[in-house]
Amino acid sequence: MAKPPLLPSSYRLAQLALDGLLAWLVCALAFWIRFEGNINPPHEELALLLPLIAIPGRLLIQAGFGLYQQVWRLFGLKDLITLVNAVTLYSLGILTTTRLILPRLGSTEAGIPLGVAVIDWCFCIMGMVLLRYTRRRTTQQPLWPRRLPQTQTQTRQRLLLIGAGQAGALVVQEAQHNRALGIEIIGFLDDDRTKMGRTVEGIKVLGPTSQLLPLAERHQITEALITIPSARPDQIRRILAQVEGTPLKLKILPGQGELLRDRSLTPQARAVQIQDILGRPEISLDFSETFNSPFAAASEQLYNRRILITGAGGTIGSEICRQLARLHPQELLLLGRGENSIFTIEQELRRTHPDLKIHPLIADIRHTPRLSALLHQYRPQVIFHAAAHKHVPLMEQHPQEALANNALASADLARLATEIEAETVVMISTDKAVESSNFMGMSKRLAELLVRSYAHTRTTRFLVVRFGNVLGSRGSVVPIFQAQIDRGGPVTVTDAAMTRYFMTTPEASQLVIQSLAVGKSGQILVLDMGEPVRIYDLAEQMIRLAGFRPGIDIPITITGLRPGEKLHESLFNGQEQVIPTDHPKIRAASSQFPDPTTAAAVYEHLQVLATEPMEHPYLWKAVLACRDALEADLKAIAP
Repeated sequence: MAKPPLLPSSYRLAQLALDGLLAWLVCALAFWIRFEGNINPPHEELALLLPLIAIPGRLLIQAGFGLYQQVWRLFGLKDLITLVNAVTLYSLGILTTTRLILPRLGSTEAGIPLGVAVIDWCFCIMGMVLLRYTRRRTTQQPLWPRRLPQTQTQTRQRLLLIGAGQAGALVVQEAQHNRALGIEIIGFLDDDRTKMGRTVEGIKVLGPTSQLLPLAERHQITEALITIPSARPDQIRRILAQVEGTPLKLKILPGQGELLRDRSLTPQARAVQIQDILGRPEISLDFSETFNSPFAAASEQLYNRRILITGAGGTIGSEICRQLARLHPQELLLLGRGENSIFTIEQELRRTHPDLKIHPLIADIRHTPRLSALLHQYRPQVIFHAAAHKHVPLMEQHPQEALANNALASADLARLATEIEAETVVMISTDKAVESSNFMGMSKRLAELLVRSYAHTRTTRFLVVRFGNVLGSRGSVVPIFQAQIDRGGPVTVTDAAMTRYFMTTPEASQLVIQSLAVGKSGQILVLDMGEPVRIYDLAEQMIRLAGFRPGIDIPITITGLRPGEKLHESLFNGQEQVIPTDHPKIRAASSQFPDPTTAAAVYEHLQVLATEPMEHPYLWKAVLACRDALEADLKAIAP
């Protein structure tokens, strides 16, 4: 990119004029102050000459330091340091020239008095800082504010900020700079006692967070914003408990990772979401391409590759597509059965990554001839398999669909991947595959085993990524609860003791991608998901987030376990040997895999089970026998 010209505009010429005038005035004033208005004859000529020299001298040095490429209305600490360095260099240059160099050259002229040099240096820094700070303040908050019309004044949102840190200061700056936001910051709340009564960007810290409601009532405030991007879930829950049942609305700035994407903070403020208070900080898995990143391997394995994502229109599949698009693949192949969802993610990616080659592919993964034709045509090097049936009650009613779509189709995809010699296949599984008591979980466990049976090949690496519930995914408990709350209740909970593991969509998608960096063929990778969450507590927290009181405004009804449901899920079964990986938050099950001969026989048997009519109990026993046969061989093979 071409470097901008040093002094290209009338704006910079105005900066030069102001600094030049200031340099002349300050230098003349320094002589007048030093000699109290009566300049001695040896210094009279110098007193007339130096102020004139100061104009081109200071301006040239300061231009060389880049001072006139700075934006005065954004003047900050780094700009101040540069200014001090430039002013100091000129002052030292004049002092050295007139007191050391000229006398050695035989000049009889008196050198600049040290007092004049010091006064000139101090006043010049103070004057130039004042010019820039005045520009910044008059831009952000005019010295003579324009009186707003009465109707406009009434619509301004009075706001309390919780957290008097850097993010809070930036919000104040933005609110003052951008008056169109219609925000008036009334004060800060912060639990740091050293900040009490002090001001941040001119806004006073009114008290601790425990005084939120009294201060909101006193100042007639209806909305507060949590400006602590690193706030812990227990901190947010404590603040939420204060506003429960009151008209005070609470919003929050997103996490630090989200803030980095946009320097503009205030428009990013959003309502507090359930992931903010779940009790486990969100884990961010770094797959940057920095030289000393231990996970650069993930980016390297995706850079300039043809990548296929099955189920690309789903919650997880579409987020994987978004993450992959940032890692500079050669092509993205978006495969899905639903044309609308594939169209939506395709259009989004074309808008955000216009240079990326994208191929939307409409196909059913159970249609093996069609799948084979696509894989042989595009020959993807990396495959992320996210397509699956996932609803437990529905799959209990249609178990053969679960077997065909989840187990058999996954095995077919693995076989075709070996035919085209793909580099890596990553299959997405679920914690319901562990000691499963339902057809959905059993079909995913069979898929894990059948896919891993191909790990004996050396051409393709097969990985399985297993995680729990994904917050906000279609058909999951969070949107169901939200819809029930929107209707006024009741919120239905299966059992008061039921627990589940939860993770966010970015966590899930990053884990899938990061598996490339840490996984060995045949392994099952699991993110450290902390402690499971009680579903009843989740329902109560969501009701509170909506501004209602659980059991009073919105009732909670216990419905009882549905067929195939368990009270608690696990991440590993008793036979799996848990081993660490290169990432402290990712664990793996040993890379054992079933005997390919047994897997082929089980596959043939499952094809029969998925098509022939059979009573539910007999079908379950037959499927259970298939799993046991695969796991029996799994134990016999060394890792």
